[in-house]
Amino acid sequence: MPVDEHPNKAAFLQRVREALGRSEPLLHMPDHPTLKSALPRQEEKVRTVRARVEVSRARNIKRLAETATEASWYVHGPVAAEDAADVVAEIATGLRAKRVVRSSEDVFRRVNVDGALRRSGISATVLASGRSRDRSTLKALAFEADLGITGVTYAIAETGTCVVTPRKGVARLTSLAPPAYIALVEADQVLGSMDDYFALTRLAHQKSRGRVPTYVNFISGPSRTADIEQTLTIGVHGPGVVHMVLIA
Repeated sequence: MPVDEHPNKAAFLQRVREALGRSEPLLHMPDHPTLKSALPRQEEKVRTVRARVEVSRARNIKRLAETATEASWYVHGPVAAEDAADVVAEIATGLRAKRVVRSSEDVFRRVNVDGALRRSGISATVLASGRSRDRSTLKALAFEADLGITGVTYAIAETGTCVVTPRKGVARLTSLAPPAYIALVEADQVLGSMDDYFALTRLAHQKSRGRVPTYVNFISGPSRTADIEQTLTIGVHGPGVVHMVLIA
């Protein structure tokens, strides 16, 4: 399109005003709550959030199971940590997975996924950033895998969302590249709302003076897209089958 055919800023804003039913421009900017609260105030807010989450833990886990199911997750549990590995092996067997990749996180010390998979004749490869493998090797392993397994940073009860933050031991392709994915969610990682999540991450941002991960993966069910002819398609930009194992 030639440059002179593009609407200018004033014309564009006028169309927006008309769409909103307004005839005149705003005389002043609306008031918004500040995004830069003082550190002590944010710490107090987070203490309130953590106390509320602790008291509401059972209710949040129940709600997470409901909202995740509505979002097309296959939800398992809550189960004890010693039983969670067998659940993972059953899922992998049901998916006929031959090649499995997983992250390197503390949850795998409590849940012996590797042992359960070996008993089912399946081996898992640790796909972790910061290891000796180069990036191209990690990428190849991820895209060749049938199943990816990770822990989560948080899970959000109100939306059925798992939050996965790439960091040392957690390569983001583990949850994105394979056609099937399992998220291991521990009870103390379940938050009530996105507001709770942003309160926690804002405090982390303030304490680290902005040195926080620049990428966060919010997984709210299987990958969906309607980019092609506005037809909903599953599994184009990520896993088409997602399982959530809730660990009590």
